[in-house]
Amino acid sequence: MQTKGAVFFLAANSSKGFFSLFNELYPYDSGWKAYIIKGGPGTGKSGLMKKVAAKAEEKGYTVERIICSSDPDSLDAVIIPEKNLCFADGTAPHTLDPKYPGAVEEIINLGEFWDSKPLYKNKEHIITVTDCNKALHKRSANYVSAVSTALSDSKKIISPYIMREKAENYATRFVLRNCKCSDRKGSEKRRFLSGITPKGYITLFDTASLLCERIYSVSDENQCVAGEVINALRRAAISNGIDVITCLNPLSPEELPLHIIFPDEKIGFFTSDSIQNFKNISYKNINAKRFISGDVLSNHKQRLNFNKKTAAELLNEAIKLLENAKQTHDKMESYYIDAMDFDKLNIYTDELIKKLFK
Repeated sequence: MQTKGAVFFLAANSSKGFFSLFNELYPYDSGWKAYIIKGGPGTGKSGLMKKVAAKAEEKGYTVERIICSSDPDSLDAVIIPEKNLCFADGTAPHTLDPKYPGAVEEIINLGEFWDSKPLYKNKEHIITVTDCNKALHKRSANYVSAVSTALSDSKKIISPYIMREKAENYATRFVLRNCKCSDRKGSEKRRFLSGITPKGYITLFDTASLLCERIYSVSDENQCVAGEVINALRRAAISNGIDVITCLNPLSPEELPLHIIFPDEKIGFFTSDSIQNFKNISYKNINAKRFISGDVLSNHKQRLNFNKKTAAELLNEAIKLLENAKQTHDKMESYYIDAMDFDKLNIYTDELIKKLFK
């Protein structure tokens, strides 16, 4: 699977708190080398990875960037499949530790480049700000949970009327007609294409356009049916030897997926609703109503509209709390930035890059 230039999230600020897929970052038994970066906020983890990514692209390699759901301008990981190489931020909340130290993973300790004296001097401030940041994230998660509850009420109303067999039949026909099937089992890579962030609910439309020549928009304002269709497509694709990128729902990652991409076929199906609208870039729009029987939408219109409005307001509050958390994180970073010797870190980074890209 090639994902040249693709940008994804690998974690989410979900209804159950922070949800991470970092344990799926790289295969342990396929000759990969992983560099796990440890260090405090503002110590240059993202900057180091940005330099690695830039050099890799300069050398003509495919680069997949993983951005941070708590700061979309920051990198959480860089993956270079052609070199079986990745770099990742291994600090909390997506703590990543070596499974096979030295053999597969190397640790880059950015603590080697700071002066601990000013950090110790400001320890009370650092502890206070760090605890405040955690508390704000927890409050935000409570609001996201309430968003999920509101939407779940709509699902309870609509679920009995979803024609799942029709969705399965549609998915099977589509895969057989549009994909190069085989007897093997298709592989699955899980990512997030959407994220709840301090900058709002972000959907990475550029990645969808980059990876897909044909974008199918599944319009579902109540977020109740599209997941069933996309999950049916997922099952049909994998069982017929098609590799997929399954994009989970940041609100509820353990439930039905939000989007799916067939990278080799350059085809994708994307949930389109009031939060993320794919209609403007879609090859074809599919109305989710075609998979609903009866008049349930019109019969429960008032309740469904109330749930949508409530969910939108609660999501806005969750995002505001993430904005506040980002501000406290910036304060945390300021203490570490002042303590860092970035000149030494830059020298180390340049030497590492020369070794990796001879």
